Amino acid sequence: MQRPKLRDNRGKEPYELYPLGRIPQEVVHRIGKWAVYYFSVGKSDINGEDWGDIFAKSIEGEHLGSPLGLADVVYEGMAWSAKSIKLEKPHSATRARIISGRCSPDYSYGIANPHEDIQKTGDAVLSIYNERINIAKNVYEPLRTIVLIRNFTCLSLHSLSMTQSAT
Repeated sequence: MQRPKLRDNRGKEPYELYPLGRIPQEVVHRIGKWAVYYFSVGKSDINGEDWGDIFAKSIEGEHLGSPLGLADVVYEGMAWSAKSIKLEKPHSATRARIISGRCSPDYSYGIANPHEDIQKTGDAVLSIYNERINIAKNVYEPLRTIVLIRNFTCLSLHSLSMTQSAT
């Protein structure tokens, strides 16, 4: 979808490697090839770092050594936050819980006991997460999340892509 015309947007035209939710078949094949390679060299589990590497290689992008906001993988001004989760049946999953790390209310807001005031802690975590979105979107547009869903034996994989926006 095109970016809406607004008086105060930055006028930056987003580049999309592929439309949202329509990962090209060649990228899917490359992801499969890299997953098979990892399994064949004895890697019994694909973690988040591995998934970022696999996805970056599959789109010929760059896996950032240190994420910029939520941006883990970048290509031509577009960015993805690469997440990896385990579910018992990845191909039939209808819901998944994705955890975003790097959201420390203690570091960012000095909240030493997060259970003392749950509302304050929740607001802090949401604020940190939204700021990470803003940091990434200052440089990359669009920003998406790419999720690798794998089973506990890591012999079955499923991937989905979604858009990322501050809430």
